Amino acid sequence: MNKKKKMEIPHSLVIIAVVMLLACALTYLVPAGAYDRVTSESGQTMVDPTSFHYTEQNPVNPLTILSFIYPGLSSAGSIIFALLCAGGGLGIALDTNALQGIAGTISRKVKGREWVVVATIMVMFALICIPAGFNSWIPFATVGLVMSAALGFDAIVGVSMIMLGGSVGFSCGAMNLSNTGTAQTIAELPIFSGMGYRLFCMIPFLIVTIIYVVRYALKVKADPTKSYVYGIDLGLDQLNTDHIPNFEKKHIPVTIVIAFFLILMIYEGVKGELDLEMSGTLFVYMGVLSGIANRMHPNAICKSFVKGAKGMASTSMMIGFAYGITLIINQGGIMDTIVYNLANILNYVPQLLQAPVMFLMHIVINFFVTSGSGQAAITMPIMVPVADLVGMSRQTAVLAFNFGDGFCNFILPHAAATMGFVGAGNIPFSRWFRFIIKLFGIWVVIGCMLLMLATVIGY
Repeated sequence: MNKKKKMEIPHSLVIIAVVMLLACALTYLVPAGAYDRVTSESGQTMVDPTSFHYTEQNPVNPLTILSFIYPGLSSAGSIIFALLCAGGGLGIALDTNALQGIAGTISRKVKGREWVVVATIMVMFALICIPAGFNSWIPFATVGLVMSAALGFDAIVGVSMIMLGGSVGFSCGAMNLSNTGTAQTIAELPIFSGMGYRLFCMIPFLIVTIIYVVRYALKVKADPTKSYVYGIDLGLDQLNTDHIPNFEKKHIPVTIVIAFFLILMIYEGVKGELDLEMSGTLFVYMGVLSGIANRMHPNAICKSFVKGAKGMASTSMMIGFAYGITLIINQGGIMDTIVYNLANILNYVPQLLQAPVMFLMHIVINFFVTSGSGQAAITMPIMVPVADLVGMSRQTAVLAFNFGDGFCNFILPHAAATMGFVGAGNIPFSRWFRFIIKLFGIWVVIGCMLLMLATVIGY
């Protein structure tokens, strides 16, 4: 008898292409509509919540989806260029073997307590991402992958240490200027007011996230076949754990260089001044100076830089493809119609459940608009008056926006954060989704409970 052919895992680009086709289909099914845009005194483009009207249908031909790739790449240019620069810089740093030596030394020191390293890194990035933008930290996925390999875990754990730790700090929105700041400005609230409750919200989210990742990590270490990426060649040859190098004296100068730039990036991030351009530039300096400190030949430095940049090329392409989905939705003119109809639903929901339902609405909207500041500009001028009408505080409405915009980013195949981190580890999106979807369900439950509590205490 012929053996049944094993089902091939769809490439992440295949999944994105399917979503692009789905977006095209929605432009035929959802009536086109629009709100009028006005410019505020501060120069922000805002929606007039009373101006919704239906417009002429403008469906997008599915056969034209490939024409959205180049514009998508252009729209994602700042992220892509930062990733290529960071990949090149990290390529040089990796070829010095200093990072691998550090990871190997730590793994031997904590043998039997590897979970402590995972939890510590997750807490650290949760704190770092309280005031900082999230996409700037995508290049750190490589550092997580090195550490995870040395500890005996898989690539999913390596990505999760950085990505999911940071997701909590970012998504609760205690001091995030682009998302929370934009939403509170539109809601006419003082910037970062209500921070105390948002910081409190981080605690249950972070606890369950650490437990979820650590349990998975220990399960994989005990039985590698339990890994969601078991048997898949991820092309991470440089992270081969069969020969983990020792940390040697020659690595000390390189380590000083790397530590200096990592601390500098964290410092700039905490100040809220670390953007993609600065992040990419600092990684280039870090890589070149690491190579010089390691006494690498200039040709070797250049080869390592190009090799590292190549490693980020596929990730960059996936982000560019993903941006094409938003362009399709915008061309079809259906985004405002979706927001208008979702907002009307709140009138029929019991008061205690209104904030959780608004949270769920933002999850739906985030599928179409993954940009936090963009989503705030579209939805908050509509959601704030709705919140006023149904008796919900504006602070709670902003919190529902934070949760919906933030946590949803880590399950979407077209979100820059997801594709950036997952792409850095060459993890098929289908396997990442199988890992993350249960945690996302837990996040939703916790978010709904915290929003109900916010309603009860009059937050």
